[in-house]
Amino acid sequence: MDLGPLTCRGRTKEMANVQMQDNRVIDIIKLLRLEGLFRAPSREIDHCLISALVKRWRPETHTFHLPHGEMSITLQDVEVIFELPIDSEVLVGPTAVVDGDWSQLCKELLGFTPPNDNKTLVGQRILISRLVEAITAPLPHDATEIQIYQYTRCYILAPVGDKLFMDKSGDRVHLMFLDFTRNLRDPRQYS
Repeated sequence: MDLGPLTCRGRTKEMANVQMQDNRVIDIIKLLRLEGLFRAPSREIDHCLISALVKRWRPETHTFHLPHGEMSITLQDVEVIFELPIDSEVLVGPTAVVDGDWSQLCKELLGFTPPNDNKTLVGQRILISRLVEAITAPLPHDATEIQIYQYTRCYILAPVGDKLFMDKSGDRVHLMFLDFTRNLRDPRQYS
């Protein structure tokens, strides 16, 4: 039974409208070596192509079985597409907050507290649209260093959840990545 093309979820429309012009934010992104992630165009999803690839996916070998042979997506493919470094520390860390309060972490590192509506923040995952909402207005010219860092974290976390670490919902990103952006003055280099 053919169900037709799969429906893919993502924040393509929301993310296409987010263009950073502020050099204070761009300089931090360059320091983190993430500029390639932001230069990569928003993806147009070809639902029929995705459906065809799903049919050819073999989970036991983690490859696509195509007429010319097997193919898999490698770390080098991701490096080339997004121009991300793969020669530094591996990005691994805990998925829990020490004191267990993700709302407090959002307040501290993103500059806002998600409403207690069981929608914006579910467990450790926040709506990407809430991050995009936080960066739709330009950063004030007299913003403090803390405000610049909070704004930058929102700007970084949105495409990280949209392009690199998507979850099944297609509209959330895990907050564990915030901890890696805690020190934006002298950040560690990750792959």
